[in-house]
Amino acid sequence: MSIRRVLFPGRFQPFHNGHFEALLQLLGEYDEVIIAIGSAQEGYTCKNPFTAGERMEMIDQLLRRRNLRNRVWIVAIPDINMPPAWTAYSLSMVPRVEAVASGNPQVLYLYEWLGFKVKRIKLVEPEKYQGSRVRELIVQGKDEWRELVPPEVAEYIDSIRGVERVRRLCLNEHSGNRW
Repeated sequence: MSIRRVLFPGRFQPFHNGHFEALLQLLGEYDEVIIAIGSAQEGYTCKNPFTAGERMEMIDQLLRRRNLRNRVWIVAIPDINMPPAWTAYSLSMVPRVEAVASGNPQVLYLYEWLGFKVKRIKLVEPEKYQGSRVRELIVQGKDEWRELVPPEVAEYIDSIRGVERVRRLCLNEHSGNRW
């Protein structure tokens, strides 16, 4: 009997309720989900404030508390700045999968181009659940960001002084679109 496994790539900056809902959808259809943390080399920037290790920990804590850890793999994959090549590279860094799932049409197109079966994730309130929105609310000093992430993730972000880090990084960057 073979295990039905799906790849779920993303930056997860941070892992929010939309990501969690997508994960639950995938766990309803597959035996295992591989969460591929992209841009693994990034951290301590406004767009990517959390390191790959921190993102792995925040997701791991959530999964352990929700008794889902035995069905989810977490793998960190750095960028190589060539999207078509990254798709093949990412597949070489994870156990075999039968499909790739994402809510991002560009990501789906790249894997489909490689000949992979893709699954479009039904996004739950995508205008509400976005990493950029979470980071923006943190910078603005609004605690509503806590309602956009699982409690375990908010607790983890607090434990690493993540609110202070995001505010400091984003307020100090002088880019046009910092989110």
